[in-house]
Amino acid sequence: MTEVKNTQNQQEFLRDAMRRLNMTREQFAERIGTAKRRLDNWLVPSESKEFREMDGIVWKFVREILQNEQK
Repeated sequence: MTEVKNTQNQQEFLRDAMRRLNMTREQFAERIGTAKRRLDNWLVPSESKEFREMDGIVWKFVREILQNEQK
């Protein structure tokens, strides 16, 4: 299986996804099945000690949601 290279950082990726889906942080966290606190940790700058890197499966899942919304 090949992995797609991420051209955006995760903060840009998540903010863009929320914008495209017209969702708040709370709505988006619920949609992807995670706690809002975890989403907040993914959204803080990578220099922050609160920062957490997203697993590859989250990138894939959010991409699939966005693709399905375009149909």
